[in-house]
Amino acid sequence: MIKTKPVGYLSTAGFTLAEMAIVLFLMGIAMTMGLKMVTANLDNGAYSETKSKQERIKIALIGFLRTNGRLPCPDNAGGVATGVAAAVCVGAALGYGVIPWQTLGLPRDAALDGWGNYFTYRVANINLPAFTPPVGAPPLHVNPNQNWTINVGAGAFDIRSLNSTITAPGYQTLLIQNRDPAPGPNVESRNAILVILSHGKNGLGAKTTKVGPRIVGATLDELTNATPGTVTFSRRAYSESPAVVNGGIYDDVVAYMTPQDLLQPLINEKTLAGTCQAYCAIPAAGCSPAAIPIGTTPIACP
Repeated sequence: MIKTKPVGYLSTAGFTLAEMAIVLFLMGIAMTMGLKMVTANLDNGAYSETKSKQERIKIALIGFLRTNGRLPCPDNAGGVATGVAAAVCVGAALGYGVIPWQTLGLPRDAALDGWGNYFTYRVANINLPAFTPPVGAPPLHVNPNQNWTINVGAGAFDIRSLNSTITAPGYQTLLIQNRDPAPGPNVESRNAILVILSHGKNGLGAKTTKVGPRIVGATLDELTNATPGTVTFSRRAYSESPAVVNGGIYDDVVAYMTPQDLLQPLINEKTLAGTCQAYCAIPAAGCSPAAIPIGTTPIACP
C-alpha cells in the first residue's frame, strides 16, 4: 500500500526561507570577495606586464642610440598610431607622442601597456639657454645642446650630459617629480632624457588602438603627465582619492632614463663614438671639453 503525505506537510530535511536567505547572503559575500581577488590579480598582472614592457623599450632605445647615434622622435602624427617615428621633432610639443615601435623594430604589442593602451614617449628635444658656470663649478648644460633626436648641428646633445650636475630649474631637461609623500613635489631627477609613460588602468591621457585623439578627463597629477609638450612628469603611488591636496586620482606608471642610463652601457661595451677624457673626473692637461656629438669621429685627447 502506497502512503501519501498530507497536504501542507513540510519535510524537516528541507531549508526554511530564513535559512535559504542566509545561505544566499553568504554566497553573495563569497562571490564578491572572489571577484575582488580576481580583479586585484588582473590589475597586478597588468602592472607587472607594463613594467616589463617599459624595460624592453629601454633596451630597444639604447640599441637605437648605438646604431644611429641619436634617439628617435615619437610617433606624433594625428589619427591612429602607426608606430613610425617622425623624421624631425623640433620643439617641445613634437617631442611628445606614442612610442615608435616600428622604428625601434618592436611588435605593436610591445607598445601597449598592460591595459591595452599605447605607451606615451617623451624625448628631450629642446634647446636650453647657454650658461657659463663659475670656475671650478661642476658643469651644467654649458651649451644649448639637449636635443637628443639629432647628433649634428646646433642643439645636438653633448657627451658632457653624462656628468652634468643640474641644480638650476632653468637648465633641466625633463623634470621627474616624486609626490610621495604628498603633497610634495620632491625632485627625483632634473636631467631625464626620455620618459616612457603608461596612463594606467583608467587610460586618461593615453592614445588607444582605435581612436586618434588622446583621452581627455585627466586631472591634477595625471593631467600634468597627459599634457602634450610637458617637460614635467609626476610619479607617486596609486590613489583612488580625488583630493586636490593628494594630487587627485592617480594610476600612471612612469619610467624614465637619464644620460647615465643611456650612455653608460655603450661606454662599457666600447661602442660609444666620440668618447673623450673631457668628462673624466681629472681630464688630462690640454683636453678640451668641447662639444663631442655622439656618432661623429672620435676625438683624440692627449
